[in-house]
Amino acid sequence: MSRCLIIVNADDMGLHEAVNEGIIRAHREGIVTSASLIACGAAFEDALIRCGSCPELDLGVHLTLVEERPLAPVEKVPSLVNQDGIMPRSYTAFACGWLTGKIHERDIRFELETQMVRVLDSGIHPTHLDSHQHVHCLPGMWKITLDIAKKYAIPFVRVPAFDSLWAEARTLMVPALRAAVNLMAVRRHMAHTRPVRWADQVRGFAFSGRLTTSRLLAILATLRPELTEIMVHPGIPDEDLQQRYRQWEFEWEAELRALTDPRVVARCRDGDFTLTSFAGMRTLYQTMQSGC
Repeated sequence: MSRCLIIVNADDMGLHEAVNEGIIRAHREGIVTSASLIACGAAFEDALIRCGSCPELDLGVHLTLVEERPLAPVEKVPSLVNQDGIMPRSYTAFACGWLTGKIHERDIRFELETQMVRVLDSGIHPTHLDSHQHVHCLPGMWKITLDIAKKYAIPFVRVPAFDSLWAEARTLMVPALRAAVNLMAVRRHMAHTRPVRWADQVRGFAFSGRLTTSRLLAILATLRPELTEIMVHPGIPDEDLQQRYRQWEFEWEAELRALTDPRVVARCRDGDFTLTSFAGMRTLYQTMQSGC
């Protein structure tokens, strides 16, 4: 592989209309080639309408087990919800419940199957899986995610890894947790899970929700000639979005500006890079296999 193949994937499609609009703009005016749908998001139907006008935008599923209301009836997933019918408020709360056995595997599988069915019934044929707050990388959750990918013939799953242990780290615990995630990523890259694949590297994790133009250009300057997924979170200014998810401290508008910046667009379209998608890579791999 002589060129850097880049998939620019926007997470959280379906979370909020302001996020949906930002992703569509970043696709039409910038470098976003792919997006991940939140099936239980309040703006899922809005996302479907917007995506209908962008047939080249590749779509996957952003498996969601935190913060939102489940799609499944709460009586079917009792260990996954609180008394208000809401899933765990953060990835740490989910991890504590999952790793201590308080959240049951059967409830997780039921909810994720319900999310997959909603996406498929909407006419979407997803090409990739990832997850909200990356809970699918937890021990045990990884197997569930691979099971879903194989069941629905989804060719790609994200393997989360941090491109910096220290960037924006506010406590000493953050680098330690990031190092653990990266260690799991190394082990998963070594595993044989065909036909499921993943990008050779994932960038943008250390700056999630705060990926500025300068940071994006720096990422592009250090890419190797392999398949890279760049994770992004564009959006447009919206007071409701900011209030509802203020704990994230995301800068959605700044990411949209970065993704549509003429310098970034020009850099991604020069001779060193090829913008692609998970669907494009699936076709490429199928062509390579048929030629063998």
